[in-house]
Amino acid sequence: MTSITIFAISGATLIAFITTKILEEKMRKQLFLSTWIRKCDEYTREWYHSGLHWYSAGKDRISFFINKEVKLHSKNFLNKLASYLKEKKDQYETNMRNSRLLKKSDGISEFFKSISDVEKGNGSIDESLEDGSQEGK
Repeated sequence: MTSITIFAISGATLIAFITTKILEEKMRKQLFLSTWIRKCDEYTREWYHSGLHWYSAGKDRISFFINKEVKLHSKNFLNKLASYLKEKKDQYETNMRNSRLLKKSDGISEFFKSISDVEKGNGSIDESLEDGSQEGK
């Protein structure tokens, strides 16, 4: 139904344009409909050219921003980040070298020292609670 309506409107418009042109040629002056169509056509052309100019200028700006500015700023940011991380790494490395946890006191940790003290006679892991030793059994 809509296509029939659109077809009827476009047909009526074409008939009106043809009739207007025939009347203009007979009267040898422009009628209102022809003047109005010409002015609308000029406005439409101006809008089209301004929109085309706006689109091309915006496309160039966006292309420049993405291809040049973003790359430049991202490289700058990554270089700053790398230097900052290197400084922090160097700072923490020097602090770790002077740390008590990394210094070797005797080459034996406290856990192994306590086990060796237990085996020297301060108690044994294999002792039973009743006898005091399992060797007598």
